[in-house]
Amino acid sequence: MKKLAIVVLLVFAGCRRQVQVTSTPTAITPPASANVTGAATAREAVQLFLATAKAQDLQAMGNIWGSAAGPARATIGDQERVEKHLIVLMKCLRHDTYSIMGETPAAGGERVFNVELRLGSLPLRSDFTTTQGPASRWYVRTFDFEKLQQICQRR
Repeated sequence: MKKLAIVVLLVFAGCRRQVQVTSTPTAITPPASANVTGAATAREAVQLFLATAKAQDLQAMGNIWGSAAGPARATIGDQERVEKHLIVLMKCLRHDTYSIMGETPAAGGERVFNVELRLGSLPLRSDFTTTQGPASRWYVRTFDFEKLQQICQRR
């Protein structure tokens, strides 16, 4: 399965767009209604996910992190477990700024974003995978946690 995913990513590498977006505090705001989860676009899901992680807003972050079934906070029964996981993710997603370096299609209609997080003078890149869920809303399904270990371990 991993080999297939790598082949798919390599095939689509030629289709990749190079776009750089730097975060600003007012660029993206979460949906006004607490009942609205996910984001309107895959890119906005990554932007909201990083903004809510930076703001340390567990509730909002739980609305953007999820799967094709919907937000994790609604699809995983153990809310305490979800919150503990989100706290760990927040620590590893700390950043002063971020840039979306590229976007590629992935299997199953997902989108993969190569994102550079900058914490102080430390720039690290990770791939964020987004997926479309209920009501055509987009969620951050996963990111490459290992590539952000230097941020995770920083005090």
